[in-house]
Amino acid sequence: MAVLGSASALGGCAGLNDLFKEPAFRLERVVVRDVGLEGGALDLVVGVDNPNQFDLHGTALEAGFDVEQSHLGTARLTDDFAVTKASVTTLTLPLTFQWAGVGNALRSALESGEIPYTMKGQARLQTPFGQYDVPFEGQGRVPVTMLTGVRLTPSGH
Repeated sequence: MAVLGSASALGGCAGLNDLFKEPAFRLERVVVRDVGLEGGALDLVVGVDNPNQFDLHGTALEAGFDVEQSHLGTARLTDDFAVTKASVTTLTLPLTFQWAGVGNALRSALESGEIPYTMKGQARLQTPFGQYDVPFEGQGRVPVTMLTGVRLTPSGH
């Protein structure tokens, strides 16, 4: 997975770096928006816990998403986003996928109502002290829901 670039901080201002606490990123759930013969579209609903006493301004976010050790795809948020100070902000990351190579693992996870996942990514954040590229990763199981009218289509995968 390509990352957003090398970490950037305030070079030479080590004392100011201590004022910024990295936010925690946690996958809360997966929402299935569309499923077809070739693949589909998901939303990764991510909670961002900002421990700082100032708002963060995000300019990019990228996260690789794996299900049962199969790479499903990379979700990218290219629109600016805000992370409110001292609270949890919910972000929705769109992800499109192809059944090829992940069909059976993903299909069984979708049918069970929970997805076993691994997610690894990076967010670019502006703070009052400069720009930071914050890496994050997580794994576990999260609930999966299907939007009304979305069904797993028989495709032989």
